[in-house]
Amino acid sequence: MSEINTIKTTSQLGLNTNRNTNAPANSASDKTQGVAVNSSSVDTVSLTDTATQLQSLQQTLADAPVVDNDRVSAIKAAIAEGSYSVDPAELANNMINFEQQLG
Repeated sequence: MSEINTIKTTSQLGLNTNRNTNAPANSASDKTQGVAVNSSSVDTVSLTDTATQLQSLQQTLADAPVVDNDRVSAIKAAIAEGSYSVDPAELANNMINFEQQLG
């Protein structure tokens, strides 16, 4: 019973309850206003050059593969041959730069 007492009434919610509920839903004035609004409004959309470029870039990125399989194969082959070397200083700098970019 306590849940019922906590429900707000429509006047507490700030709703407009001063509506004429006896008026027919499709009165002549409503029809006239609806026709005037529909006949005079035309929806148009135009994209700026920047939006067009962004859309093109987004499509290019979507078409690009997530992984460069050729590079992965080349690195795997270099590791298998024993010719792949890692420069510790460059790796450390890249890790520091990455961490700084994250904030």
